[in-house]
Amino acid sequence: MKLLLKIALACLPVLSLLSCTKTSPEAAPQMSMDAETDTRIQKYLFAHNEVALRDQSGLYYRIYNQGDSVHFVKPTSIVYVNYTNQLMDGTIIDASFDVTNFNNRVLKNHIPGWQIGLGKISKGGRIRMYIPPYLAFGTIGVPDIVPPNAIIISDVELVDIR
Repeated sequence: MKLLLKIALACLPVLSLLSCTKTSPEAAPQMSMDAETDTRIQKYLFAHNEVALRDQSGLYYRIYNQGDSVHFVKPTSIVYVNYTNQLMDGTIIDASFDVTNFNNRVLKNHIPGWQIGLGKISKGGRIRMYIPPYLAFGTIGVPDIVPPNAIIISDVELVDIR
C-alpha cells in the first residue's frame, strides 16, 4: 500500500502538468479571429466557385501546375517569381509584372504564407494561395497598401530557384 501511495505521489506533478491547458485566456481572441478568418476564406471560395485545399497552418491553396517535381525551394533559396497579390475585394495591392527575385531576398525573409505555399510546388509550378492575416501582414497590415487583418490572395509562378 505504501508503494502505491509513493507511486501516486511521484506521478502527481506529471499528471498536473499534463492536465494543464495550452491555451491561455489571452489566446482565446486569436483562436476566435483564426476561426473567423477561416470562415471568411471558405465563404469567398464558395461565392467564387473556387476549390482550394487547407494546409494545417490555415493557408488555403490551389496548385495549377506542380512544376518539374525535381527542384524545390528551401528557406535559404532565392526565388524568381511572377506574382500578383490582391485583396478579397479584387484590389491588386502588388504585382511583379515580370520575373523578380526581390533583390536576392531569401525565401525565409518573405511572409510565412509564401514560405509554406511555395514549398508545395517546384520550379515551373503555379499556385494560388489564400493567405490569412497571421501568415501575411497581420493586425498591422502595410500602411496605405494592405489593411489590417487582410486576407491576401497570391497567384505565384515559380520561374526559377537559386
